[in-house]
Amino acid sequence: MKIQPESEVVIRGKSNVNKFECRYNGKFLQEEVAIVATKSNPKLILQGAKLGISSKGFDCRHKMITKDLKTTIKAEEYNHVFLEVKQINQQNQNMIATVEVEIAGVKNTYDIPVTHQSKTNLVNGTLKFSIKDFKLETPKKLLGFVVLNEMIEIEFNLQFQYI
Repeated sequence: MKIQPESEVVIRGKSNVNKFECRYNGKFLQEEVAIVATKSNPKLILQGAKLGISSKGFDCRHKMITKDLKTTIKAEEYNHVFLEVKQINQQNQNMIATVEVEIAGVKNTYDIPVTHQSKTNLVNGTLKFSIKDFKLETPKKLLGFVVLNEMIEIEFNLQFQYI
């Protein structure tokens, strides 16, 4: 499979004074992923479904917010955030993906509700987590008057092409 450039990853968060949104440039997602899938009703077990997201691809539409995001995720030391889908569990009309997320060298596993549109090969979902899950510190600005909320949301809309 190849991830198409129209795919997107959006990070959302807020501080005590404002909200922010950082979009990931889809051209950085153009990579082929060789996936082995084993069906074990109602689960689909995946191997090789790991996606490396380059920290250089984020744009928060404001230079300082982009810099703060990259500082928070330690982009200089860890130039990728990794998402690895371990399995997808089909429960009636609902799908739950078990995803291992690695940020700044720390891994956590989450169960995320996802949808799959088979006609367009689009997979989307939203992951909510605390940056403290990854032993990261929230940036503080203006002598601590502006503080980032530790809860972050990552929305992904991944368009795949089978090769």
